[in-house]
Amino acid sequence: MRFPSPHPIFVHPAWRRAAQAALLACSLAACAPMPTVVDDRAVAPSLPAAPGQVLQDLRAPFRQVVCRRLAAGADACAGSLRRLSGEPAPQQAAPAPEDRAALAQRYRIAFVPGLLAECFDRLARPFGDAEQSLQAEGFTVLHLSVPGRGSTLASADRLAVELADAAADPRPLILFAYSKGLPDVLELLVRHPSAARQVAAVVSVAGAVHGSLLADRMMVPYRQWLAGLPLPGCAPGDGEELHSLQPAARLAWWQTHGAAITLPVFSLVALPRPEQVSPATRSTWRWLAMVDARNDGKLLAADQIVPGSHLLGFVDADHWTIAIPLLEAWPALTPLIHDGVPRRALVDAAIEVVAQTLAQRVLPAPGSRR
Repeated sequence: MRFPSPHPIFVHPAWRRAAQAALLACSLAACAPMPTVVDDRAVAPSLPAAPGQVLQDLRAPFRQVVCRRLAAGADACAGSLRRLSGEPAPQQAAPAPEDRAALAQRYRIAFVPGLLAECFDRLARPFGDAEQSLQAEGFTVLHLSVPGRGSTLASADRLAVELADAAADPRPLILFAYSKGLPDVLELLVRHPSAARQVAAVVSVAGAVHGSLLADRMMVPYRQWLAGLPLPGCAPGDGEELHSLQPAARLAWWQTHGAAITLPVFSLVALPRPEQVSPATRSTWRWLAMVDARNDGKLLAADQIVPGSHLLGFVDADHWTIAIPLLEAWPALTPLIHDGVPRRALVDAAIEVVAQTLAQRVLPAPGSRR
């Protein structure tokens, strides 16, 4: 049987070395046993929060909007959003669809990718499918790049420059932050108040809110193999990019800066059923499952919920497929990736729910902080 020749990008020596390093990293977690039972009842949106921070449960209205937007109806919706114990029943009929043209006039939409995204942007861009769909509807969409192997401080500084360049448009931003992009955005909000004033709300998508246990486990091999590895499209790192994802570093950040996050934040959590975990990320899922089977292959579900945020829902998707349209760009990856995630509907629904929530907020008195 003959196989097609590999794409030229994959025969580049740097890409070959990157693939070898990735295989080594995956092998470190490959021997962990597969759990036999996953108890969803233990997942509850009640993580500890700072005094005065209460998690707002918006799973019911978010589900209603997602179901309405999916052409296949409620069955497809039920297969995309997991209904975990404690999800409230809808208190009213599904809200009328938002006027999309009006939303496009009211808000700009921005996306911030995660770790290594700049290095692999030529292969598949996080939210690339959602970006195209929104632009076709008339939305102004910004793709805010961050250093692929940059610390949260470096990423925040670059984001501030990009937002300064976009400041001429007075419409506020609904900003989607994926994975490490969430700590990068939080750093931006704290370090650059002028840039933060452009942001109306942040949607965390599988955000590394409390870091990843994998960052602790992978720090040594990452520094040795990947931090300085030449990769097309991004500068070498020094390990600080992974250090910023270590749980101790995230805890210290929240203890120091958590009270300064006053913008509304919305949490969308990746929580795949075991059979929905892509083979390409199954080894790290197994390793994390020794701690908690409720993980997306890179992050525990509980570590994706921003304290005091608005909880949108739990998506039946792993850490990659909740945001990255890998199979659209590379159908040959089908044996390694389990997709079918309605990313466009999830993003569209998040925009609607965020806009509705912002409209209901009490406006601050003149001169007060937002």
